[in-house]
Amino acid sequence: MLPVAPTQEPSDYGRAGSVIFALFCVLAGAGMGWFVFNDGADGFRNDTENPLSLFLGELPYLATVTLSCVIAIFCFVQIAVWRTWSLDNMVMIFCAFLMVADVVPALSSAMGVLLIFKIFQQVLRTGDIHWPLSPVVFPILLVCIAYFTTFLQVEKPMSSFAQFMLRGPYMVLGVFLPLVVNSRKRLESLIDFMIMALMVSLVVELIQGLAGSATGLIITFGPPESSKFDTPWGVMGRLTGLMSHPNRHSNVASTIGILVLWMITRPKQMITPQRRAMLMALFVLISIGILFSWSRSGWLSFVIVMMIVPFVRWPYLSPFFIAGGGAIIFLGLSTGVIQQAYEIVRDLNRSSSDFRWHIDHIALQAFFEHPWLGLGVNGEKGFFNAYELGIHNAMLQVFAGMGIVGVLAFGSLFGTVIWMVYKVITTAKDPRIRDLAIGMGIASIVTIIQGMFGEMIWLKFLWAYIGVLGCLYVINREDLARRRSLVQLPEPKQAVAA
Repeated sequence: MLPVAPTQEPSDYGRAGSVIFALFCVLAGAGMGWFVFNDGADGFRNDTENPLSLFLGELPYLATVTLSCVIAIFCFVQIAVWRTWSLDNMVMIFCAFLMVADVVPALSSAMGVLLIFKIFQQVLRTGDIHWPLSPVVFPILLVCIAYFTTFLQVEKPMSSFAQFMLRGPYMVLGVFLPLVVNSRKRLESLIDFMIMALMVSLVVELIQGLAGSATGLIITFGPPESSKFDTPWGVMGRLTGLMSHPNRHSNVASTIGILVLWMITRPKQMITPQRRAMLMALFVLISIGILFSWSRSGWLSFVIVMMIVPFVRWPYLSPFFIAGGGAIIFLGLSTGVIQQAYEIVRDLNRSSSDFRWHIDHIALQAFFEHPWLGLGVNGEKGFFNAYELGIHNAMLQVFAGMGIVGVLAFGSLFGTVIWMVYKVITTAKDPRIRDLAIGMGIASIVTIIQGMFGEMIWLKFLWAYIGVLGCLYVINREDLARRRSLVQLPEPKQAVAA
């Protein structure tokens, strides 16, 4: 008879741990009761941020139903994978979905709770905590301070503070990511989870397209003003997947798609043929998903960065790429194909492009009149802005909203990120770490390009991606320290013949 492995009992954290856990449960229960009471008494507003409102309308206790679904899913994940996967994997899964699914509520809160559990787990078990800080900590703190200047500029500072409380958690979560993502294998696992989460979002995008075709309605999570696209072939629905705007969906899909393309082109010693074939199939699906977001900025950024990849991966073939690209451009211009394609893309939903130039002009005017602190975040919407829309340019958004103070804060963050990627590329001894640094650096260009045409500055994906780049720097730093600490034993001396 085969011996049966003993069942692993749950860890006992002792009296202190039990008291802390009990207090946490009491506070959580009181918070849930307060939430349900306010939901029933006053009625939280149902808007496009709540995915259930699209199907259930103004159902009473809709916020409670949504929160209950989130808690049920969280408990199911905990029960299903707790014994199979570690707490670290659960944090990475929530981080991956936080990046690609901004319509799912409470993901940042759930991830924050898991990180708190991680801290308590280390402290109670070992009496210490290994929390390597990345260089992005100080710039993110500066950005938060620059954001606080908004409260000095607006008439209703509490309303702006409530908006900050929604953004603050996912802005700082990247600071805590090195608690979990502190090795190359875990970083590669996180990237795999990001690809998996994007596949789920693409399945939702497919369902949106099929449901829209069957019902004749546009069914997405985006606002009504951005849910359709006028084309020569008729009105098309701009599919969003699990994102709240098609431009955001295309940005996330394009960035992860470039990472997938970078891994496809890896040398054969870094990737198996089976994984390469699987990633090639996923890249095709991602490209189709980007196409049906009908985001011109998404198309532009994806194509530009996709053309950069072969130059970086195979620099010795650059002359051939330049010659081939030049020949294609020459033929396209000679036959008029490029001009015709440009006119078609330019005329697609052209009204959407026209008003953005006006808003950009408003942003510059706001900066010149309030150069130091700006108008406050989102303050441009009431500054002679007949459209009452945000600025569709990340840089101008910082100029108008936070002035020179914000420019310095975001400039320090941008410079730190570039410096981190450069240091990893130039100092990494592990070729896989260096390869990841180059690939993630190239993929980040997508957000930079698309940030010139859209409201990307407060995108959850952006802040989480910055945190992941910080983890990459920490991983390389610790790998170098570990290599330096290895003591090579001296070779034994040869015996001297008598």
